[in-house]
Order: sequence, then structure tokens, then C-alpha cells
Amino acid sequence: MKNTKVKLLAALLMVLCISSGFSVQRKSRRQPVAERGFWVTETDPASKTTIIRFYATSNHLVSERKEDKELDVRRLAVRKALNSALRKELEKDSLTQSLPKLYEVN
Repeated sequence: MKNTKVKLLAALLMVLCISSGFSVQRKSRRQPVAERGFWVTETDPASKTTIIRFYATSNHLVSERKEDKELDVRRLAVRKALNSALRKELEKDSLTQSLPKLYEVN
């Protein structure tokens, strides 16, 4: 009898969690995201070269780089390297230092 009550209570709790849209928010280690700005890659299928464009948060093009090989952005190491390069490019860019952050604009 006690075992049945525990199972019933567990099932009820599970149904309530599912129906209320309860979800656990976790930051995935597989998806590193840059703190500021973003990067975009464009690969030419004919020549297998990749163009990497680094942008500030305000959609301002900070720099552009051309790689002579095809980059696989699905790989974690490639995304981390691009985030690191983005961070260095943003530090060099004087315009991003003077622009207000989007959340500071009234």
C-alpha cells in the first residue's frame, strides 16, 4: 500500500512538472558563446577558403580575415579559437570602446 502511494505521488509530481513547463536551464559546454560581439564564417565551396568576419555587439564590422582552409565550426576547438580571436580583435578596435552598450541606452 505504501509503495503504491509513493509511485502515485511520483507520477503526479512528474505530470505537474511536465504540464507547468518546468525545465532545467543549463549552460552547455558544447556551445561556447563570446561575451561581446560575434563572428560569421563564409566558406567558398570551389576554393575551400573561409572568410571570417568579426563584428561588435552593435553590428559594426571590426575586421575580416581570410583562411586558406575550410573551417569546421561544428568543432568545439574551432569555436573556442574564433571566440579568442574575436576577443583580441575587439580589444584592438577603438570604436567599440567608445560605443555605449545596448542595454545602457535609455
